[in-house]
Amino acid sequence: MQETRVEEAPEKEKKQEIPLPASNATKRPSALKSTTRIPNISKILHDKPKSQEKDEKTEDREIYGEKEFSEDDLRSAWKEFAESRKQQGKNSEFTVMDQPITIRDTFTVILPLTNAVKLNILDRFRSDLITHLKTKLDNRHISLETELLKEEVSYKPYTNKEKFDYLIQKKPVLRELKDRLGLDPDF
Repeated sequence: MQETRVEEAPEKEKKQEIPLPASNATKRPSALKSTTRIPNISKILHDKPKSQEKDEKTEDREIYGEKEFSEDDLRSAWKEFAESRKQQGKNSEFTVMDQPITIRDTFTVILPLTNAVKLNILDRFRSDLITHLKTKLDNRHISLETELLKEEVSYKPYTNKEKFDYLIQKKPVLRELKDRLGLDPDF
C-alpha cells in the first residue's frame, strides 16, 4: 500500500496528498480483492486440442500416397519446381536447383552442393520443394539430403615469373628458347 505525504502549501491553496512508493516497512494487506486471472487470447487461438493434431497427422497420410515413381518423373517434377522459381524471379533458388540430382534408397533425393551459401539458400525453400515433390509424385516417403562437395582449388599464376613457370610446365621447349634468346621473364 502506498503512503501519503502532506505538503505544506500557501494558505490560499488546499493541501494536496501525494502518493509515495511503499517502503520496505510493514506491509498491510490490501483492501482490494484479487482479480481472477484473465486467459491469454493468443495462447488459446494457437493451442489446438490433441484430437485436432491427430487428425492432421492422419490427414497428411491421406494427402500423399505411396505411389511408385521413376527417376524421369522425379526429374520432371524437380525441373518444374525450378522453372517456377525462375519465373518468380528467385534466380538464386533456381541456381541451387540447377544441379545434377541422384536418387538413393528409392525415396531419398541427393543434391550435391559446392558451398555453404547454396545450402543456406536451399534451407529457405526446402519445405516448399519437398511438399511439391510429394504432391506431384504422390509419395509421402520422399526426402531430400544434401552433400557438401569440396571444391578443387586451382592454381592461378599471377606474376610474370609464375606465368612463365606455368607455361614451361606445359611446354618445356620455352625454357630452351628463353636461354637461347637470353630473355628475362621478370621484365
